[in-house]
Amino acid sequence: MSDTSDKAGDEEDFDWDEETDGVASDSLEDDLDLAPTAQTFAPRGVLPDGATTVVLSGAGAGSAIVPHEVPREQDAVALLSRDSALSRSSPVFMVHRPHQNGILMPRLLASVASVTRGRVAAAASVALPQATNESLSTWLSSCVVASVTMADPLGYLKDPTIVRVPAVSDRARRWRPYLAEAGDDIPSLLELQRTVGANLLLTPGRALDPTNAQTALDAAFAQGDDALANLGTGERLALNLTLPATWLSSESLRAKLFAQLLDQEQFDVWHIRVQWPSTVRSLHQPLSLELLTGYKRLSQLAADEGHALLLPQTGLTGWLQLAFGGHGFGSGLFGSGQAFKEHSQGGSGGQPEVERYFEPTLLHPVERAVHDAMRRADGYVTCDCPYCPALHAKSDWDHTLARLHLMHWQGRLAGRAFEQGKSQEAAIRGAVRAAVDAAAAQPLAGISLPRHLTIWDQLL
Repeated sequence: MSDTSDKAGDEEDFDWDEETDGVASDSLEDDLDLAPTAQTFAPRGVLPDGATTVVLSGAGAGSAIVPHEVPREQDAVALLSRDSALSRSSPVFMVHRPHQNGILMPRLLASVASVTRGRVAAAASVALPQATNESLSTWLSSCVVASVTMADPLGYLKDPTIVRVPAVSDRARRWRPYLAEAGDDIPSLLELQRTVGANLLLTPGRALDPTNAQTALDAAFAQGDDALANLGTGERLALNLTLPATWLSSESLRAKLFAQLLDQEQFDVWHIRVQWPSTVRSLHQPLSLELLTGYKRLSQLAADEGHALLLPQTGLTGWLQLAFGGHGFGSGLFGSGQAFKEHSQGGSGGQPEVERYFEPTLLHPVERAVHDAMRRADGYVTCDCPYCPALHAKSDWDHTLARLHLMHWQGRLAGRAFEQGKSQEAAIRGAVRAAVDAAAAQPLAGISLPRHLTIWDQLL
């Protein structure tokens, strides 16, 4: 197979300060509503406009309706409350609001809830610097399947000497004046999150300086204590940390981080973002054994101590952590939702995006030509997700549908343990080892080769 480099056509790693454009997705919504899929429904308490039921599949998936519109013989799925979703009884699949086609995310979350029978809790996350309060609030409220909603301050944008991030735009500063302030006004940041509709509040998320480790840790946890003191009745808080990769790959730094987490038992939810090197290819997974070992140890620590660990912007690497005790992981429609990577100048240089398709049996996206060859082989199992019929019916490759297929499967894989009646570790170990065997049976090369599987198998 070909060895195409995906340096040309890589997606942007940062898209947090762009307004969502829903226009381009209208035809996709129409195509998907015409798909011959039976409707399923879920009761959901009291929703806007008096609606109390959510459509999970078929026409109108992802929307809320009033009870009398539900067919008498409905196929109901129970959705979890926020507190049930954070109780660690079910994994959390977190979707980050994209800069384009955000209108497609409610349906995506509904598709995961439908196929996993509600056993995977949905979460929706926005970045406060990404848009206006009205835009963010509208999107969060549209994600009616989401048990958990978050509005991340992205405090790390104020720390470009610690993590490599693009300069904050003038527009983002207009929307969020706190990005120009040296300190962090905790009560104001919490109120901003409430305003846009978050039901799980976050601490600022400043980047922790590995060269001044203990001071950085003390400051972050002091902000957490300040936030706890400003919670209202019934509110929940997650300790929000942003870490350069060395915090997990270095044993000495990892020991300092873990000691602090163990000592501060008041934070029952950890929302931890780790920056990957810019050399990690688009839609690929990091290959550093040291980094992945750090993720594993962090997940095990969370499980051992009874904390819910949420890993935003991690894609399949975050899914892997469910095997070790992680509770939830984040995904997105573009590169920034799949990986929090070091920002680098340049980009695709106007080159077309590589046509790729996520093969569930390989746990990896392959080039379209590879996918077409695999489809023609005997024994190939055609995907039954809501997006593939429309994707394969078109002569031109639809990158948006291909990305939605990937996201659907990421959420679906999180529910594999329930489907098989196994533990998360056993289900994920089985999926990885099956993928290793499947990859060995294919003549894969270049970006279609899932190089991460050998390392994952070693960790498992």
